[in-house]
Amino acid sequence: MVPLEELRFSGHALRQMARRRISRLEVAEALANPETTYPSAERPERTVVLGRAASGRRLKVVVTGARQTVVVTAADRDQVP
Repeated sequence: MVPLEELRFSGHALRQMARRRISRLEVAEALANPETTYPSAERPERTVVLGRAASGRRLKVVVTGARQTVVVTAADRDQVP
């Protein structure tokens, strides 16, 4: 598990999280509780994490970086875009 303090968030991630009302803590919890992880089809250096926050909220989080600590974007898997 990557501690919240070690996560970095791209500007895109922060904008999407604000729009979708996803907190940094929820992202950290989803990363700590992955259901599935796989490399991004478009950008193999990125990893897609399907995880669950402590509240039960199901999130899709895309990370990158040497230790997978840079959050590229986050979305609620149950929310229709």
